[in-house]
Amino acid sequence: MRSRHIRLSMVSISALLALSLAACGASGSDSAGGDAADKPFIVYFTGDYSGAVSTNNASLDAGIKIAAEEFNASGGINGRKIIVETANDQNDPTKAVSLLQQRLSSGSKPDLVYPGSSSAVSLSLLPILTRQKILSVGGTVSTLLNDPAKYPYHFGVSSPGKDYAPALISAAQAKGYKKIAMLYSNDATGQSSAEIYKAAVEGAGMEFVEARYEATALDMTSQLNQLRAQNPDALVLNGYGAAALYVMRSRAQIGWDIPSYCDQLASSFPYLKNLGAEQLKNVNVVVSTVTLSTSERHSGLAGFIEKIKASPAAAGMSSTGWGLYSTGHDALALVAYAAQQAKSTDSERIKASLEDLPQPTGAPLWYAAGPTGQYVKFSFSPSDHFPTAGAETFQYVSPGVYNGDGFYTPGKA
Repeated sequence: MRSRHIRLSMVSISALLALSLAACGASGSDSAGGDAADKPFIVYFTGDYSGAVSTNNASLDAGIKIAAEEFNASGGINGRKIIVETANDQNDPTKAVSLLQQRLSSGSKPDLVYPGSSSAVSLSLLPILTRQKILSVGGTVSTLLNDPAKYPYHFGVSSPGKDYAPALISAAQAKGYKKIAMLYSNDATGQSSAEIYKAAVEGAGMEFVEARYEATALDMTSQLNQLRAQNPDALVLNGYGAAALYVMRSRAQIGWDIPSYCDQLASSFPYLKNLGAEQLKNVNVVVSTVTLSTSERHSGLAGFIEKIKASPAAAGMSSTGWGLYSTGHDALALVAYAAQQAKSTDSERIKASLEDLPQPTGAPLWYAAGPTGQYVKFSFSPSDHFPTAGAETFQYVSPGVYNGDGFYTPGKA
């Protein structure tokens, strides 16, 4: 892609952090009440530390801890030192609920919760967090999570699933497709993805057909044959972790090389490390433009990548790229920026600040939005707690790998 030449501020991200957080602490007031300024700012991070998605979780965990170190070096949030607590929910909603309830019964509430690494876990935790009026910011993207009337204290840091669909529609219209099929996992995450793509495809005047598989399935040939019989022009594939691999193997097993487009979950699987060229014929993955090796860089990104390399979770960058680390980092950075604007760490004031957040000038404190925040806008409102993506935010490319600095390189093993 041709990167746009954008004039970047010469101010380093470290200087930005120091200036913004100094201003935050200089206010000398915090509506959290009493001795809140003398207490640490507790971030409770729950995720899968031992299961199928533990590598992804380790990247998120490392990113949020890097952010905590950055902010603590500049005085914390409103003078409060950040402490990150972790819980191993094993990507199990029931276990996640039990662990959170145990944590809440132990005494003081956390100030911020990162509610799991899957939408199913997030949806199980939000009712509890809402009752407790605890702020949460996460990277899970089910449309069910973006319901401020139901979950007023939850905000998304990653683009919702609907923001990926325009990249598919653009490709489909360019190819002249008339009918799109989709195979997806029969769970909350897969069903949400199917709803998004169905609405986008039918909204663009094309026919949509679908089939689903159980999340524990190891073979999806019957569902694929069912879709094949309907003669679609293209196929959208949904899957998370190993399920994405089984979907692709089943596609190859029946010899169906239809143009296939992975949704955002299926696109995260390292296909080139597990499948041959024939098995990946006509397969496309959707990636964030900012993570491509040809993209223009945020002025603070090089320093962030070096911190990733120095972290205990450095090995994960070859499979997740720097973008997933940034998801954890940016969740905390967003709250720190909102607290600066609110001059408070009180959950109600931070919530109100997030819902009326001014766009930062120059390079923002978060990385995944691009050099000047042009790819993702945190333009939250009382009725919309998810970020907004632009037309150039995502694009489809051939499967590739992440290079040594965590940037995606299409078509290279």
